[in-house]
Amino acid sequence: MTPQLSGNYRRVSPSDIRLGEPLPYAVYDASGMLLLKAGFVINTERQRDVLVENGSYVSIDSAQPKPARPNLPTATVTEEHNSFEMFDLLKVRLKRTFDLYKSGGLTDDFVPRIEGIALTIQEACTHDTDSALANLHLDYDSSYAVIHHLQAAMLCELIGKKLGVPDDSRLPLIKAGLTHDIALLDIQDILDRQTTPLMPLQRERINAHPGDSEAILAKLGVHEKTWLDAVRHHHERLDGSGYPDHSLGPAISLPTRVLAIADIYSAMVRDRPYRKAMVSTEAMRKLMHEQGEQTDSRLIGMMIKEIGVFPPGAIVRLANGEVAVVKKRTTNTACPQVYSFVKPNGMPMLTPQSRDTTQESCRIEGMVPFSNHRASVVVLRGLWNH
Repeated sequence: MTPQLSGNYRRVSPSDIRLGEPLPYAVYDASGMLLLKAGFVINTERQRDVLVENGSYVSIDSAQPKPARPNLPTATVTEEHNSFEMFDLLKVRLKRTFDLYKSGGLTDDFVPRIEGIALTIQEACTHDTDSALANLHLDYDSSYAVIHHLQAAMLCELIGKKLGVPDDSRLPLIKAGLTHDIALLDIQDILDRQTTPLMPLQRERINAHPGDSEAILAKLGVHEKTWLDAVRHHHERLDGSGYPDHSLGPAISLPTRVLAIADIYSAMVRDRPYRKAMVSTEAMRKLMHEQGEQTDSRLIGMMIKEIGVFPPGAIVRLANGEVAVVKKRTTNTACPQVYSFVKPNGMPMLTPQSRDTTQESCRIEGMVPFSNHRASVVVLRGLWNH
């Protein structure tokens, strides 16, 4: 059992949450884990209902009635830092969930926890997709397991939305993205440090992890077919070369195909012990050229169009010699909004400067590995995290 809240807290009721208005107080789960910061905006009845049904709490002191404010600042829904900060919180929540699972401290509350994270991913992406994408592309300090699962889940949300799948129908796939490698969590820290070839037992664990993850999730109370099917088959390939069931094209469902692509891309753009992270353009090219026949090339093209050739958070070199970070996508995927933070002579700028990449002097010439500029991460995060 997880620890319970102590002190002056009460359960959230439906009347505490007004759709489309900033929360006047922070919301916690039964273990005292922060779920939503004050000021976060809930737009859907579904997310409000999940918070109420699964047991969310507020401090009695902070939830005392306050004088009415007829003109609440609902414009905060579109402020960029909301979604950026929300993904920082999601990292903490997912890590806490994984830690509790590994210690045996989760029973009935595993599914509600994952569902709450999935719903928050939907909300954050609805508010500001650029900030959500940037947050994960700029993070090379959080654990691989946390970032990989969050990034895969977010890509599932974005591709699913692009396909026109309704909000509720996208949730099982987002939850699959958050949990698809759960059977490897107990050895992930070892794999993250290992530079030698895999031992036979490790190879067996990796080959078995899709089916093992499905079984673990079923024991934790997962019953949704889409969630379980996507987890079991996310390493299947259209030509039958995948595992564990060697399924062929038509037998691989659309949600599973989406998760397979999200999983591959997310793994490519993260540092691994045996190789450096690929820049996103290289990962996309490799996906299209080397995985196009094994995965779904239509979905790969859809993902590239959705996140951009140069995704938010990507580090790029400009024609004038400056190094910049991508801030926002534009209708022209080759010309996003960027901010330069390194001068042509290699010296850092005191304050990042906006550059127009449609101008020849500021044209993007290519991408630069983030690892070359990790010392600038605080400055870069400041562009979103006001």
